Amino acid sequence: TKGSEIFTSTCAGCHRGGQNFVKEKKTLQKDALEKFVGLDEEKVEAFFKGSFVHKMQVAGNMSDQEITDVVTYVVDQAKFEKW
Repeated sequence: TKGSEIFTSTCAGCHRGGQNFVKEKKTLQKDALEKFVGLDEEKVEAFFKGSFVHKMQVAGNMSDQEITDVVTYVVDQAKFEKW
């Protein structure tokens, strides 16, 4: 998918396999997303866009559609435990 491609090229450096190599407890795994953000795509997207690190280093270089594609991919991976 487009989201998978963007994730691999843009996000996997810190989040490969649904992990978080910067903040270990805040992974992209189902249990962590449920705990910290929820599995609702709109909430995940708002969190991503509002995160200082993502806003400054990643989201600023992505279109809204690219962000939506990545969020859809991440939530799908988490919900169905595909990581």
